[in-house]
Amino acid sequence: MKELLISTQTSGWLNPLFGEARITEAFEFIKECGFEALDYNLDTKLIPAQINKSDKGTFYTKSIDEILEYYVPIKEALTKSGLVMGQAHAPFPLFRRTDEEYSEYLIEALEKCIAVCKFLDIPAIVTHPCNYLDRDNEKKCNLELFRRVIPMALDSGVKICLENIPNVCNGHVVNGVCCTPEEAVWYIDTLNAEAGKDIFGFCFDLGHANITGANVKYFIRALGDRLTCMHLHENDGVSDQHYAPMTQRKTDWNGLVDGLREINYKGTINFESCASLMKEYPKELFSDMLVYTSAVGRYLRNKILEER
Repeated sequence: MKELLISTQTSGWLNPLFGEARITEAFEFIKECGFEALDYNLDTKLIPAQINKSDKGTFYTKSIDEILEYYVPIKEALTKSGLVMGQAHAPFPLFRRTDEEYSEYLIEALEKCIAVCKFLDIPAIVTHPCNYLDRDNEKKCNLELFRRVIPMALDSGVKICLENIPNVCNGHVVNGVCCTPEEAVWYIDTLNAEAGKDIFGFCFDLGHANITGANVKYFIRALGDRLTCMHLHENDGVSDQHYAPMTQRKTDWNGLVDGLREINYKGTINFESCASLMKEYPKELFSDMLVYTSAVGRYLRNKILEER
């Protein structure tokens, strides 16, 4: 895969505008908007509202063979389009504190997501670690969860990426799991050491970093080659709004560029703002905002490369 491809999530435009039954048309549309790669949202098949109710839905109750059969035409259309899938997003959260049986189902769903990634040649899948206010139980939960994933990752070659996830306490946003680079590095290095192979990486969420007040350049520099992929979006510095990039002027985009240049980042420049575009702008402007977003991606790419 080429370096620094301009990428966007599929959630927010694929199903509202086309649906996977019109996947060829969908891929042509997103290419025309200036994108070169995709972040495939496997989480849309099992959304948080379902997980919070221990609802299994229907998609991940199917066998792996049935699920892969569903993705055959999508793989064919992807090959024809010339697009690549640089990353995917697993359902989240991956656990239910009060429902051990359902948490087992979520692990099964993750295993099927990893099989889809292998089938579609997606190199990495983003997962949300367990996020507790009780940090000792949080660490125990995460180590147990991701140790379960090690055999799947070793067998598939798909990298499992943790993400910086804020928490809320008494109505205030506070640091959650992996919201400091030190903790993120500890998790990745600890899990890779246990696996005996580099099968865990990190997805840096810029919007999450913004609302927790993280030093973006320092965070990225500390991650180094552990940084596998990104979720880029904008917010007001208070709430996780997933706005289009550079529309609020609240986020340290210069720090992002400097950090990525320093570590010689080679992954995609991936935006996670499509869902908000559908909500925040008239439908007549939606494709224009996608074009704008991809233009920001090219601007960032040029800035990253100009001093290499």
